[in-house]
Amino acid sequence: MESKVDVQEQEKTLNKGRTAIVISHGPYCLDGIASAACVGRFYGEVNVTPFFTHPSNVDRVIKEATQNLKKPQDLWIADITWKNPETDMYLKQLAKDGWRIFWADHHAIAIEKRERDVKEIGLTGWVASDKYSAARLLFDYMVSHEDKIGKANQELLEFEKAVLLADDNDRWIHNISGSRELALTIAALSGMDAYHELVHIDSNVNYSPKMRDAYRKASQELSESISLAYRTKVDKKVDALGINIVAALCNGFTSEVADTLGKDFKNAILVLFNLKDQRFSLRRSPECNINLDRLARQLGGGGHPAAAGFDLIEKSGHFQRYLIGRIEETLKKL
Repeated sequence: MESKVDVQEQEKTLNKGRTAIVISHGPYCLDGIASAACVGRFYGEVNVTPFFTHPSNVDRVIKEATQNLKKPQDLWIADITWKNPETDMYLKQLAKDGWRIFWADHHAIAIEKRERDVKEIGLTGWVASDKYSAARLLFDYMVSHEDKIGKANQELLEFEKAVLLADDNDRWIHNISGSRELALTIAALSGMDAYHELVHIDSNVNYSPKMRDAYRKASQELSESISLAYRTKVDKKVDALGINIVAALCNGFTSEVADTLGKDFKNAILVLFNLKDQRFSLRRSPECNINLDRLARQLGGGGHPAAAGFDLIEKSGHFQRYLIGRIEETLKKL
């Protein structure tokens, strides 16, 4: 039987001199930023290099973040999943080269990966489940796997409330006071600023002055984004399918905008083009049972049954070309 001293020495050996790279969903997503913050709090902020990216870019970012480094590190992939088989082979080589690789995700693309394929990569640890958000899956994994990463430190344990808020918001439960507000705040801060604030936030999730300013800014921006959506919305009833399709522009806060806009339509799919990141988001009204992940995949994207996203290559310059055509036609009539 191992003594307490033996266990402590084992934990030190597991993490002695370890640095980590974390690749997560962002830069506006509370769940993705909170996932990365779990890693930052466990290793210490100075020992972690975070990358925040959209799912469509994750394969490229995994390679760019890890190639040409002099020695193996720990790689955490959270709230996001690679798509290309070539990335499986790349991660497998990293593992052979001495990298410890961990992965936690709750999106459909993750859950549908074959367990045999994932095991063949040689990941040190992984969890793919829709039971909780990615941040909560990752937090629970880190706390319960001392054998692989060492004992969770106090900094990580004191992050539990923030993780539960991220889980409550990302799964759109909203039973915990403050989860919506925290999501808005993180979206306003974005990326590295948001990550830094969560790495240093206290156990009661008290806002710093910077976070309070961000929340005030986010509340105003959300109001403006909702107004933009109402000004630009176009809707069509598809009798053959028994649904409404509503399309609109927004400027950030897609879930919150869709939640507000969707109250005006029954059995509706909402398609929002986010001017902030130039991508499309899909949401649905409460009574709609269309699987948006399946719909988004047909368009090259993915996500959850009730919330998904995609991009369209052909969107680039489409509106501009339309404007040029109209101006050209009008000029000919002068």
